[in-house]
Amino acid sequence: QLELLTTALQASATRAWRAEPLLAAAPAAEKRTSLEVCNPADRRDRVGTVVEANAADVDAAMAAAAEGARRWSRVSAPERAAVLERAADALESQMPSLLGLIVREAGKTCANSVGEVREAVDFLRYYAAQARAELVESDHAPLGPVVCISPWNFPLAIFTGQVAAALAAGNSVLAKP
Repeated sequence: QLELLTTALQASATRAWRAEPLLAAAPAAEKRTSLEVCNPADRRDRVGTVVEANAADVDAAMAAAAEGARRWSRVSAPERAAVLERAADALESQMPSLLGLIVREAGKTCANSVGEVREAVDFLRYYAAQARAELVESDHAPLGPVVCISPWNFPLAIFTGQVAAALAAGNSVLAKP
């Protein structure tokens, strides 16, 4: 297992990561700002690039989230739970790659990175179970679009928990990692 992890971490270290807005509609023509992301433990290590959303992107995302909220709120709680469980499976299958990114981007140790991914998976499974147990025959009304912003110190786990809770409750989500 350690050999496999070593290989995955080394491969992750050579990958040029790029984070940019994922929008439901075509991106706005306005210019976007790109920033270099460096490993806080070794500033010489360039992790990748982040492209920030511009005002037009945000407006388009808000409109898409409002439209998506109408559709997502009609999806049954068991179906929403199944989506969250598939996301948990996907995170688990990508754990080695995620560990390398978390170590380099957040400056966490390998052990803390494993905990971060496991906690994110736990959040997804927990909120899936809550949706099945609490929302199947309830009069719960979703809020509509919810904005989730990741904290710097738990960029995957707490962020995933916020997103999972909102989705489980039938809300659409605007996510700002």
